[in-house]
Amino acid sequence: MTTGLRESKRLALRNSLSLTTVLLARERGLSNVRVVDIVNRVGVSRRTFGNYFSSKEDAIADRHVSRTQAAADALSIRPASEPIWTAVTHVILEPYKTESKHTSPSQSERDELLQILSDPEMQSAVDRGARAATATLGAAIARRIGVSTTTDPRPCLVANAALSTLLTTLEHWLGLEEPQPLLSQLSESFRQLGAGLDHTL
Repeated sequence: MTTGLRESKRLALRNSLSLTTVLLARERGLSNVRVVDIVNRVGVSRRTFGNYFSSKEDAIADRHVSRTQAAADALSIRPASEPIWTAVTHVILEPYKTESKHTSPSQSERDELLQILSDPEMQSAVDRGARAATATLGAAIARRIGVSTTTDPRPCLVANAALSTLLTTLEHWLGLEEPQPLLSQLSESFRQLGAGLDHTL
């Protein structure tokens, strides 16, 4: 087995554990989900789960971290002439362009997600994930503009702005009484915030 194949399998299992945790939390409520429920559905051991996540909350928050890693990887192949905020917006919103082609979640499904996110331990896990995601995206931005995050705060400032915009807009969207297309909500939020950023980096 090559290192590349081994890593692909590892990432696939991590994603499966994370997604399964989300689905179980939506089905039963987060407080009613146990690690044993997750591993039984995926078909692995508790020890394997522990190799990836310290808790069910961290497994859910990893959805955000994994997407940010994918965005950071994609940033490196965006056109060099593209303004940084435009490039960051593109790589962050790309997954939602695919999802927008599918049926939007119902009000009850959005309520389930809000209930999960309102859990105090879940909020702590989201905060931890957000810090990790900001560091990952900040490093990718720094490489793109040719600076170091240890001497220049701008990459992490831009990363934090982008990811805060994403999470804040998602939370706002989940709470809307009338369903709205998520992609259009996200695109407008990024457009408004980025109006001046592309001219400063």
